Amino acid sequence: MSEVGAPPIGRTYLAPDAPFPADLTVLSLAELHVLHSRVGRQLEREYLGGASGAHPVTLERHQELTVELDAREIVDLQHAP
Repeated sequence: MSEVGAPPIGRTYLAPDAPFPADLTVLSLAELHVLHSRVGRQLEREYLGGASGAHPVTLERHQELTVELDAREIVDLQHAP
């Protein structure tokens, strides 16, 4: 996850201004899950933090990650015995 880098200590979320990989397909499944978790926690922070709701960048990142995870699951199911 070199493009994203390790979060600062204590940071389990990914702020909208933090780096995000341009190509999710190069990440391992574990890296993808970690990134999804961090974005999901950011969504929680944004929804709970104010009446304005989630930041558009966070919503877009969450959608991109969901699409990639779903695509990998579909591929795995197609190749299952």
